[in-house]
Amino acid sequence: MSTNPKPSPASTGPATPIVNREKGIRIFMWPKVIFLYPTAIVALICALGMWKIDDRTHDPTKPLKSAVAAKYLPPGAAGIDAPLPDVSHVDRFRTQQNLLAVLFLAMFAFNLLVMGLDFPRFTILAVVLGILFLLFFVLYIGSHFELDLLRPIHALFGVIYAAANAGFYLMVFFTLLVVFAVISATRWLDYWEVLPNEILHHHGPLSDLKRYPTMNLKFDKEIPDVLEWMLLGSGRLVLHIPNVEKAMVLDNVLFITAKEDALKKVMSRLEVRVTTDQEAGESRA
Repeated sequence: MSTNPKPSPASTGPATPIVNREKGIRIFMWPKVIFLYPTAIVALICALGMWKIDDRTHDPTKPLKSAVAAKYLPPGAAGIDAPLPDVSHVDRFRTQQNLLAVLFLAMFAFNLLVMGLDFPRFTILAVVLGILFLLFFVLYIGSHFELDLLRPIHALFGVIYAAANAGFYLMVFFTLLVVFAVISATRWLDYWEVLPNEILHHHGPLSDLKRYPTMNLKFDKEIPDVLEWMLLGSGRLVLHIPNVEKAMVLDNVLFITAKEDALKKVMSRLEVRVTTDQEAGESRA
């Protein structure tokens, strides 16, 4: 019967792994220019569309030579100065170059509206309901009095005509792309880092640092604009730091719901590190 003592697990087993410290989360505040990304996407689509139709930008209701001279007809061709076949203004509105331009301008206007105004949840609901009610009321009046409501719409469409070549749309796309790249690179000049034990505010070109405690930290999540939330999940975080009179307001935080969940996980634990004798000996060695 063997009487050899059993080796201690601590002496023969592998060293106890050291748990990585919590990295925390970084919170960036983005400018509202980033909400122009749908315009950049539509500009690229319009550039491809104009390339497909060979940059045909002339007004079909005017003589061909007044818009483009020798691109669509060879030099000296008969009838180059003659008017084109009769095309109504509504048909002109339906041309591919005009529809692409209207699509681009409509998206650009929508993005500017998102950037310029805040639409809270109840406000956007009231606006949608008001538009639906107005549309129903106009259709009811037109049906009751047998009015031709399409005539003013056709007249409006007949006035609208815009066209741009593929180069214009590509320049818009690449300009916005460069702006987005600059914004992404400079976001590190001002951001917040929330750790289990402290809050770090990095700001300035030389990375100036301010530290705040996380003990008894409270924060609020706000959605001031439903449209911005629909585009990039944008929202506002308000940090109430103990012993700091002014609340820290972080506007235009992207994917605010995910940031809120990450903050809850970080703030639900207070980091405590327990060092074993073996780890202390390894650190001294």
